Amino acid sequence: MKFFATFVLSTLLTVSSVTAHHGQDFLLLEDYHLPAPGSGHFITNFEWEKGDTDEYGLTPALMVGILPRLALSLEADFRDEATAKWDYSSITPMAHFQLSPASSTFPIKFGVSAGYQFGNADAADTSDHNAEEPENEHADEHGEESGHHEEEADHHAEEPAHSHSGSVHAHGVDAFVGRFIMEAEFGNTKAIFNLLSVVTDDEAAWGYAAGVRHKITSQVALGVEALGDFDSEGWHEIDLGAYYEPVHHVTLKLGAGFGLTDATPDFILRTGVIWRF
Repeated sequence: MKFFATFVLSTLLTVSSVTAHHGQDFLLLEDYHLPAPGSGHFITNFEWEKGDTDEYGLTPALMVGILPRLALSLEADFRDEATAKWDYSSITPMAHFQLSPASSTFPIKFGVSAGYQFGNADAADTSDHNAEEPENEHADEHGEESGHHEEEADHHAEEPAHSHSGSVHAHGVDAFVGRFIMEAEFGNTKAIFNLLSVVTDDEAAWGYAAGVRHKITSQVALGVEALGDFDSEGWHEIDLGAYYEPVHHVTLKLGAGFGLTDATPDFILRTGVIWRF
């Protein structure tokens, strides 16, 4: 946890000294920029999480500028997990607002986004664990073994769909979601900090996302990003990212990262495409 505290602190300090469902120009973060009224972004993100089991996620999203400094978006999340094979996990409408006017000369710009994640409560019904147990040919001879299987079946039936509930990485649950955005851009470097909030009926989770993105050429940028809970035992990941703009209206994203706690997968691969129209 000391590493993440140092990383977040150094990112915030970098903001003042250097001359971007998730990201537009970044993999994990939401930046200050919004499409102009009448224009929009189509964003598709893919992730592969390798831990005890391999899990995959596909997240297409559409963001449209409505008014100056205001945009609306709709995001869908599809997941292939141990308890659900490519079922839809959630759909999330959101509003995005720039608190700072674009003309502001203050080096840090602020924004907010808020919405409601409608989770797929039926995803648990597709769980492979709920499949009917085969009969045990030795059940009559070993009554205890038969009872064990019944208890195990009941236990699996009560298991909810995998959702990382209680974390800012939560998916597949009903929740209010929000981000407070801080961004600074000097020259070819952009630094961002997001304060994250996920509020369900039972609990509220708070966390952070922070990153720095530096343009190497007019088409290529490299960066480092991190996301996690304000809980030392919760979700914590760090990713290295590469961003390529073959044309002005398209950005390709690729990132690889790893988790730093038992709650996070060992390895995470993220890719994405942004089309601006």
